Amino acid sequence: MTKVTKVAKTTQTKTVPTREELMAKMLESLSEDQKSAMFPPIERKNFVVRKSWLGRNQVITFTNNKGITLKYNHDTVLTMMLPRLEISPCWLKRGYWSQSTDLPSYVRHLAEVVE
Repeated sequence: MTKVTKVAKTTQTKTVPTREELMAKMLESLSEDQKSAMFPPIERKNFVVRKSWLGRNQVITFTNNKGITLKYNHDTVLTMMLPRLEISPCWLKRGYWSQSTDLPSYVRHLAEVVE
């Protein structure tokens, strides 16, 4: 009579980080000067915040519907808006929110007027 022993096979699964996780880790290691060099100020035709831009310290300039040019720091504004955005269907589906007329009233104090 032969004795059969079972050898348990262990399967190891490695989790591969997503692109977003890799970008977030890379951005954490950069200084503010390095971020400014990688992501220079941009000019847009509308107000916008994007989930994928968080951590860049991006400065955005746009002109509202009254002809006033405004400049804002994306991370500062997005941090203030996140509690409201996290329940917004467009934010959950697309990961960005924009408005063509002006900044939302509850973050206007965070922008500066450019003359």
